[in-house]
Amino acid sequence: MEIIWTNQALRKFNKFVDYIAQDNLVTAEKWALKLIEKTDRLIEQPESGRIVPEYNEPNLRELIFGNYRVIYRIRKEQNTIYIQTVWHVRQEPPKTSKGLR
Repeated sequence: MEIIWTNQALRKFNKFVDYIAQDNLVTAEKWALKLIEKTDRLIEQPESGRIVPEYNEPNLRELIFGNYRVIYRIRKEQNTIYIQTVWHVRQEPPKTSKGLR
């Protein structure tokens, strides 16, 4: 499996890194590296994340990383995992998964 980060996911990821870095640059760097390390594990175990409960789509899953949810879509036919977005747990997800395709 190959992992591809969407533009939306990269924007959100960078936004959270920048926010954390305001208080502590070292913590922000560690957070970023650990999150990437966690998503890299999906290469071997793509279905290890749970199905996103708000949408109940078998190929739309999430990893929980501290106070963050990493939303990803498995495309078996393409042998690819798309990291769709990163949410803070306090954020309300969109009403539909339409923007996560």
